[in-house]
Amino acid sequence: MSVWLTALVGITAVLTIVACNKNNSSGSNPNIPKGKSQLSVYMMDDPITYDSVFIDIRQIAVEIDTASKQTDADEDDEWNDDFCGRGRDSHDKSVIWDTLNITPGVYNLLALRNGTDTLLTSSLITTGKILKVRITLGNDNKIYTDSTTSYPLEVFGPNPFFTINVRRDDVASVTNNELKLWLDFNLSHSIFFWNGEFLLRPNIVVFNDQMMAKLEGTVLPEGAGALVEAINGGDTLYAIPWDEGNYQFRNVPTGSWSLTFKGDNGYQDTTITNIVVDSMNVVHVPTVTLHK
Repeated sequence: MSVWLTALVGITAVLTIVACNKNNSSGSNPNIPKGKSQLSVYMMDDPITYDSVFIDIRQIAVEIDTASKQTDADEDDEWNDDFCGRGRDSHDKSVIWDTLNITPGVYNLLALRNGTDTLLTSSLITTGKILKVRITLGNDNKIYTDSTTSYPLEVFGPNPFFTINVRRDDVASVTNNELKLWLDFNLSHSIFFWNGEFLLRPNIVVFNDQMMAKLEGTVLPEGAGALVEAINGGDTLYAIPWDEGNYQFRNVPTGSWSLTFKGDNGYQDTTITNIVVDSMNVVHVPTVTLHK
């Protein structure tokens, strides 16, 4: 086995996060108590060549700047100059950690793909700007290379948690004290094999699903066992179709993409080019049929 063994594709953990709300906004949800915001956390997956990847999630917390208040007059300047940690340091008394109300458990990330997700929590948090998200893992992390062979997946480093910064570029408009953000958990840069062990060092990028495009389509026949690879310059995404050959990519940057459909079971590969992504819309790729 090679010293560095990486997965083919990233796992996408989805977070629905409330941040940067206007206090006393006329558009606030009346069912949410004053000074609180609604935070829902979902998790979903893009495929990988392993059989299963189990992640033991013990705790999720968010760092919040509770002193941040916005008015219509200064909203744009504050978002540009002091959004989510750029302008306040973590020692400010107004910056707090708020632990979410989750049910700890072990989740098979590979059971979630092509837009399927699972709700981890829906919690009320103190209103303010989300600066960071911190996820604490337990010891029951495993990777299955096939249906019966499993290996421990050790968290790399001295701490059982990892922290993700939230950036201005990932933010959409706030409505009813809610803001949706997603975490792109890229296993191709997160799992490696070293010194006889599988190690997990999470590589995560925050994005907003409402601000990023989607690529979706169908590859036939189902028996082709296709792997779909999308390439745009240095960006590479992967999908393993299911549900009658359907596949979907999320968090797709704008640009011209090439899609290669890698067949199995004797089916030949096929590539299509110039799939243009130029907006936040869903881009529907023409159906592709592979042949032997």
